[in-house]
Amino acid sequence: MTMLLYSDKTIRYLYEVGIHGGIRRAAEALDVDPAAISRQLSQLARDMRLPLLERRGRNVVLTEAGKLLAEDYAQTHQRRSQLERRLRDLRHKRGGSITMRVGQGMVDEVVKYVLQPFSQNYPEVFIDILSGDMQTTVSLITRGEVDMAVGFGPVGPPGVKCHSFHRGPICAIVHREHPIALYEKVDVADLAEYPLIGMDKDFGIQSYMNVMFNQEGLVFAPAYSCNLFTSAIALSQAGMGIAFMTAKVVEDGLSSRNLVAVPVNHRIARESQCHLLRSTDHRFTPAAQHLWQLLCQFFEQTASEEMASL
Repeated sequence: MTMLLYSDKTIRYLYEVGIHGGIRRAAEALDVDPAAISRQLSQLARDMRLPLLERRGRNVVLTEAGKLLAEDYAQTHQRRSQLERRLRDLRHKRGGSITMRVGQGMVDEVVKYVLQPFSQNYPEVFIDILSGDMQTTVSLITRGEVDMAVGFGPVGPPGVKCHSFHRGPICAIVHREHPIALYEKVDVADLAEYPLIGMDKDFGIQSYMNVMFNQEGLVFAPAYSCNLFTSAIALSQAGMGIAFMTAKVVEDGLSSRNLVAVPVNHRIARESQCHLLRSTDHRFTPAAQHLWQLLCQFFEQTASEEMASL
């Protein structure tokens, strides 16, 4: 059987299993039944008469044959994505395009301090701005579907080029009449006494909160869970619980919303980081390179200002 007869979808399943380290995790990322992925990969291995997966501990890794197929898929997919972008630019007579992912809590800053000056230098460049969780972001970058990303989380993800910058402190966001509003800093144990507002499990801020509570021998058990920072802020503004985010996310609207940001008294909260991400082998256009440099300069400056204020 020639390569042309192998399903592109099946090869993508193999690629995603390699990226995520297991069939179940790949299925979650793709929103596909794990059994369907397992069946198709087993059939592909039989057709090729080569093993494609092997188990190492709790993870599943690609064999040499599996790696060759996955690498070919990644390179082919990246070339197709670049071709589609160029055709789209010609169709709309644009001066190129850039696709970027930005964490919800950083969109305002990126637009105001990075994209605004960028657009003055490259007014004809089309920019596609997306938002989403870190795991999906890394997968999209490695597949060549996203040029660059701004993410937030405890650790810079593997498999991509990453510049990390100080982002803290993480704060408890409460209504000014909430008891916590009187604190200069608040301990994790004190937070556990009140209704908490959590974010979706894929949010970097939630990863930080889970780790901090765990280190104090506590479980983060929220009364509410949101997938939008605006929802968490609205709940906090209504006095219904404590939201968590860096002060930078809400600093412009604290007073107008009757909100107070109280730093969480924990090392992890003080040392939180954001990450600038890009593929290690994706060559930027001059416009994309300029945007990347603006992002690096902005977050390096804000990190320096934040560290100086501590």
